[in-house]
Amino acid sequence: MPYVYRCASCRASSPPGPRRAAEDARQQHRDTEHGGLVPHGEAIVRVPGSTPDPDGRYVSTGAALGLLGLLALAEFLVRAFGR
Repeated sequence: MPYVYRCASCRASSPPGPRRAAEDARQQHRDTEHGGLVPHGEAIVRVPGSTPDPDGRYVSTGAALGLLGLLALAEFLVRAFGR
C-alpha cells in the first residue's frame, strides 16, 4: 500500500511508496528544509484509492464459492418443491 509524506508548510510531498520510504523522506525533509524541526501540518498519508491490502480489491474466493453454493441450493429447492 503506497504512502506519501506531505509538508503543509512547504507544500511539498514525496513520491508514493512504502511507508518506510515516506518516513525516510519525512526525516530527510525535516533535516534539510527545517533544520531538524517538525513543521506544522506535516503528515504521512495513504494514497487515495489504494487499499490496505493489495488483494483487497478482489472478491474473496470463499465469498464467491459461498454465493455459488447458495444459488445451487436455491435452484435445487425450486426444482424439488416448486412443482
